[in-house]
Amino acid sequence: MLEQLSIDHPSYLRKDASESTVMAPTTNPNPADSSAKQSLEAGLAALKQQDYPTAIALLESVTQTAANQSSGIRAQMGLVAAYKATGNVKKAIALCSSLAKSPNSQVKTWADRALKELTPPRPPKPPENKPKSAETPPETGFVAFDAGTKSPQKSIGSDRPTADKKTGFLPLESAVEPGNAKSQHISPPPPPPTSQTSEPENSTETAPDTEISGENSSGSPTDIPGVASPDTYQLTWREAGRAKSPRPLKPLKLLEFRLQAVASAIALFFLARFILQFLLTNTNSLLVQLYIFSRLPIFAPIQLFYRDPTPFVQMVFGLLLASSPWLIDALLKLFCGIETLRGSVLSKHSKEASRVLRSYCTKQNMPVPVLKLLPLNVPVAFSYGCLPRFARIAVSRGLLEQLTDDEIATIFARELAHISHWDFAPMSLALLVIQIPYLIYWQVAHWQERLCDLMTIEFLRSVVKFVAAAISATSYGIYKLLRWPMLWLSRSRVYFSDRTAAEITGNPNGLTRALSKIVIGIADNIEQQKQTSFFLESFDLLLPVGVGQAVSLGSAALHAPLEQILLWDVSNRERNWLTVNRAHPLLGERLKLLALYAQFWKLETELDLVDAGVQEQPRKGKLSLFKSIIEFKDSKLFLQGAPFFGIPMSLAIVGVLWLIGGIFSRTSIWQLDWLWGDRSILWGCLPIGFSIGTLMRINYFFPDIIPRETASPSLPEILSNPDSLPLDAEPVRLEGQLLGRSGMSNWLGQDLILQTATGLVRLHYVSRFGYIGSLWPFLFKETTRPSDLIGTSVVATGWLRRGATVAIDLESLRSQGGRVSDSGHPIWSAILAFAAAFWGAYIIIQGPR
Repeated sequence: MLEQLSIDHPSYLRKDASESTVMAPTTNPNPADSSAKQSLEAGLAALKQQDYPTAIALLESVTQTAANQSSGIRAQMGLVAAYKATGNVKKAIALCSSLAKSPNSQVKTWADRALKELTPPRPPKPPENKPKSAETPPETGFVAFDAGTKSPQKSIGSDRPTADKKTGFLPLESAVEPGNAKSQHISPPPPPPTSQTSEPENSTETAPDTEISGENSSGSPTDIPGVASPDTYQLTWREAGRAKSPRPLKPLKLLEFRLQAVASAIALFFLARFILQFLLTNTNSLLVQLYIFSRLPIFAPIQLFYRDPTPFVQMVFGLLLASSPWLIDALLKLFCGIETLRGSVLSKHSKEASRVLRSYCTKQNMPVPVLKLLPLNVPVAFSYGCLPRFARIAVSRGLLEQLTDDEIATIFARELAHISHWDFAPMSLALLVIQIPYLIYWQVAHWQERLCDLMTIEFLRSVVKFVAAAISATSYGIYKLLRWPMLWLSRSRVYFSDRTAAEITGNPNGLTRALSKIVIGIADNIEQQKQTSFFLESFDLLLPVGVGQAVSLGSAALHAPLEQILLWDVSNRERNWLTVNRAHPLLGERLKLLALYAQFWKLETELDLVDAGVQEQPRKGKLSLFKSIIEFKDSKLFLQGAPFFGIPMSLAIVGVLWLIGGIFSRTSIWQLDWLWGDRSILWGCLPIGFSIGTLMRINYFFPDIIPRETASPSLPEILSNPDSLPLDAEPVRLEGQLLGRSGMSNWLGQDLILQTATGLVRLHYVSRFGYIGSLWPFLFKETTRPSDLIGTSVVATGWLRRGATVAIDLESLRSQGGRVSDSGHPIWSAILAFAAAFWGAYIIIQGPR
C-alpha cells in the first residue's frame, strides 16, 4: 500500500491561473510571509528534484513560521511525501494525523485518505464455507447487497453479438472487441474550491483550491493543493459505502407523474398531426404551382393529401405503441446486431443485478423483463416496450465492462423503475415517432453519397444532391421539433428512476459512480469514433444521461474534480430555466439528490455536492408585484429570454390599445374606435414583441471580438464558473481538432465538436447565407463548410455560451491550411428580428379577415 503513495514531483511546480487569487492573503503580506512563501517554493522545487534532505529542511522551516496558514498546510503535505520517500513512515503518519484535525474540510478529507494509504491494511479474513444470506430491510422488503462485492474480469468472449452484414444500411456503430474495452477503477475526486466558514477569524489566507488526492491502484500520481493542473489531475473514486437496511423515503406522487406522461403523449400526437398536415398541404401547393407552370399531368395535386390526416395519425400511433417492443428490437437488430443477454452472462458481470431483477419483479408482481445486449463499447442502458410483460432492458457491452458489480445493479434498478412507473411506454412510442424523420435524414444523406458515386453526369449529380439535401435537412428539423413534447416527461422520469434505484439497492453512491462513468464513457466514445454516433443521437431520449451534457462534462472529468465542473449545475440560480429544451436534468442536480439520500441513510457521500449550492438571501417581507417585476426586468434572466418574454409583453400592449379603442368608441372620436377588439393587432403584436426582445439582447449576446482581448480558457475553467449564463458571451479563441460526422449528414453543423487539450466543446454554426448557404453554398460562391474541415486542426473563434451545456457560437473556423469557414450568428439574429417585425406589421395592415 505504501508504494501506491508515490508523488509526481513536476506537478507541484505547475500553478494554475486561479492560484494567485485563491491563495492570496486577505491582509497585506509582511516580510515573514514573503520569506515563508519563498521557502515553500524552494522546498517544492527540491522535492521535484528528489533532493529530500533539502526539501525536508525548507518545508519544516515553513511549518514552524506559518503553521496555521495555507502555505504551512501545503508545506506539511509536501513533508508527507518527503517523509514517505525517505522511509520515515511514522513521521508521515503523525503529520497526517495532525492534518486530519484541521477545521478545513478539504485538508481533513485529504489527510484521512492519505492515512488509509500509509497505514498497512489488516489481513483479509479467511473465506467462510457458507455464503452469507442476504439481509432484507423490514421497511421496504428489498434485498440488501454486499457492498464489497467485486466484479469478475470484464469479458464477454463468445457471447459477443455480431451485426448483420447483409443489409445495405449503414451500421450505427461498429462493434468493439472485448479486449479493447476499458475498465476504469478510479478513486474519489477532490472537492471543489469552496469558502470555509469554519476557518478561524484571524486566518489571513484562504484554503487551497484543490487538494492532493491519493494515487489509485494503477500507480497514478498525486498533487499538492493549489498547484493541480489539468495535465496532472488524476480522477479517483471515494468508493463510499451503502445502506444495509435503508429507511424508506416518502412515497412518490405517481398519479401526477402518469397524468403528465399522458399529457405529453397527447401533445406529441397533435404536433405530429400538425406537421403531417402542413407537409401535405404545402406539397399540394407546390404541385399546383408546378402544374400551372408546366401543364404536365404528373404534377397534378394528390387528392388524398387534402383529407383530414387525424384518423391516419391515430392508427399509426396505435400500431407503433402496440408493436413498440418488436419494432425497436428489429431496429436495433438491423443497425446494431442486438442479441438476447443470457442470465449467465449477466451473473458473470454482476450477480447483484441478477438478484435485483428477481427480487424487485417478485415484489412488484411483474414478469422479469427480457434482457438485450448491444455490441457497443459506449456504456449505455435503456428500457422500452408497451406493457411490463413485453418490456425489454437493453445494455451495452461497454456498460458491463466498465462498471463494477454494484454499479451495474443500480443501472438495472433504474430501468426497472421506468417499467414499474409505466413511463417507458410513452417514451417508447415517442422514440419510434421521432425515429421516422431521423432515419430519413440519416439514410438519405448516406445513400445520396453512394448514388452520386455511380453517376457520371454532373447535372444529375447536382439534382440528386439538391433534392437529397432538402429532404435530409427538413427531416432533421422535424426530428428536433418532435422531441419537444416529451422533454418535460423525459426530465421528470429521470428523477423518479434515480430515487427508486437508490431505494431498491440502498446504494446512492454506487449510482453516482455509475452515472459519472457513463458520462465519461460517452465522451470517450465520441473521441474514439471522432463523431457522435447516430445511435447516441437518435436514442438520446432513453439514455441514462444526455449526450449533449456528456460531451463536455465527461471529457472535463478527466482533467478536474467532478465537484468543480458540476458547480454550475447545483448553484446557478437560473439553471432550471435553462434546461427547458433538454431531455435530461442537470447531472449535478441528480448527483446532489443522490448525496442527500446518502446523508439521509447516514452514509459518507461519494461527491461533496450537498453544500455546494448557493444560499438564497432571506427576503425582508413580501415584495409587491410591481417591485418583483422591476427586479426581474433588471436581471440577466430577463435579457437572456427577452425574445420570448417580449411576446407576453406585447399582449399587455394589445390590452392597452384595445382599452384605448374601447374608450374612444364611446365618444365622438370615432377615428380610433377600430382598435377595440381588433384581432389583427393581437396576432401582429406577437412577432413584433419577439422582434423587440431579440434586438434588446443582440448587443449583449454578440459583443465585439477583439483579437488582443480574446481569451483561451480551458474547459474546466469554463465549467467552474457558477454564475455564468448564455447571455455572458465571452469572446474566445480555442485550438484543437474538429470532430463530427462527414458529408451531407453534417451540412447544417448538426455534429461539430472541438477536441481541445482539456476536453470537448460543441460548436454552433450558421452560414452567412442561412440554411440555403449551408445546403447549397455554390449558389453564393461559399465553398467551405465546417464539415469540410472535419479531422483537421482548427482555430475556433466565437462566443462562449455556458448554459445547461457548453457551446461556442462560431464567428469563424480556420484550418492550419488556411481554409476559413465564416459563421453568421449575429447577422441572422438581426435578420430574424427585422423579419418578425415586418411580418407583424403586415398582419396589422391587412386587418381582420
